[in-house]
Amino acid sequence: MAQVILIEDNKTVNELLTVNMASFLGVDIIDRKNAQEALTLLSILPNIDLIITTYKVNEEETAKTLIEFIKKNKLEISVIVLGGPEINVDDFDFCLQVDNPKDWEKVIQLASQSLGINEDAILKRNTPDYIPVPVKYFLNLDQVNCDVFIRIKKSATDYQYIKRIHNGDTFSRDAIKRYQSQGLENFFIAKENAKNFAIFLSNRLVEKLDNPDLPEDTKIQIMGESYEIAIKEISKLGFTTESIQLTETIVQNMVKTFEKSPEMSSLLHRIINSKTGQLYQRCHMTSIVASEVLKNLKISNQLSYEKIAYASFFHDIMLVEKEELSKINSFEELERAELNEEDWDLVFNHAFEASVLIRKHPEAPTGVDEIIKNHHGTTNGKGFSLNVDKLSDLSKVFIIAHNFVLELLMFKERGGEAKPITEDLLKKYNSPDMVLIIKALEKTLKKKKA
Repeated sequence: MAQVILIEDNKTVNELLTVNMASFLGVDIIDRKNAQEALTLLSILPNIDLIITTYKVNEEETAKTLIEFIKKNKLEISVIVLGGPEINVDDFDFCLQVDNPKDWEKVIQLASQSLGINEDAILKRNTPDYIPVPVKYFLNLDQVNCDVFIRIKKSATDYQYIKRIHNGDTFSRDAIKRYQSQGLENFFIAKENAKNFAIFLSNRLVEKLDNPDLPEDTKIQIMGESYEIAIKEISKLGFTTESIQLTETIVQNMVKTFEKSPEMSSLLHRIINSKTGQLYQRCHMTSIVASEVLKNLKISNQLSYEKIAYASFFHDIMLVEKEELSKINSFEELERAELNEEDWDLVFNHAFEASVLIRKHPEAPTGVDEIIKNHHGTTNGKGFSLNVDKLSDLSKVFIIAHNFVLELLMFKERGGEAKPITEDLLKKYNSPDMVLIIKALEKTLKKKKA
């Protein structure tokens, strides 16, 4: 059996490659965190057949370090590099590169060529017998439409799957939380049940969110958990019928919660104090603040609310695996963060990439991609800018809402004495249009104080 070292710190990419490499190529995957760990292994196992590595791990020049070691020691090991700028290495013909690390099919193809595995043999192989499903996906279910297993590692290359939930069994949210408290990250379901389970999960979440009798705090909690499921599935697999349906339900409920709530601040308070993820909180709160500003400016309508809600939902979707990076809101903050090259590019280009993604959503209103592309002030979705005069009114409103909510969440995280956010916004954006928008936001904030 061929042995392959895999260095990839993105959990989703790592899991995709591990499962599919083992299934399609029948290889032994050896996980390592960085080049130094891989070099230690190579010192005792120099006959490794292939290394698949991310371009960089933090500040370590991971790919280059490994290639230089292989060259120096004249080892016959191919290297597949995931992401990063093009690597030009003299006198080394065994380096292949994949621009998109999530394109596991391309990685499999290159790996099969490197390992000399016939493509016909790959086609005859089956997909994995069991598919991992995050435990948190079960929090809003009380039964399932298939058997559910946990995986026990029996040896370096062998797993045992033990049934924990039977098809049709009922279970409680507390039971699922107990699995989480024990450190379990994934349940497993049989591969033939994967599609039906996805449909079942989506339908159950939609049913709950559409329940008119659901208490508002419970609805916010379910929306937060559903949002996380939707964006992770979309970022991993693209749009499916189920993720589109779930997205549409969440967006419409975001619009409804704003329309039904008489007071913006109480709704923001409920969201910011809910036990939901920060990406969801920022998404929902940005939608509410922007919609409130539109109402105060008397330029609001149902379509505008929907555009704002869609833009709020998708604007940071490219950062779903690295949530901390979504707090960066200026070029100065980006430089101070001292990120590796891959993460720097991810932040710099995330608005553009998200705007491209939303165009593939069949239900998204026209113009949402522009709002997303502009949400850090640039016209092309790359980097950051305070020169927003040429942007549309909806983009300008979204920028103010986005900045306001980001500061609100940062204040909650830091604690200490509250500062007047709108005063800082007026210093940052002082063009007549932006001042008008900030004053429209102040109108609601002053109403609350009164």
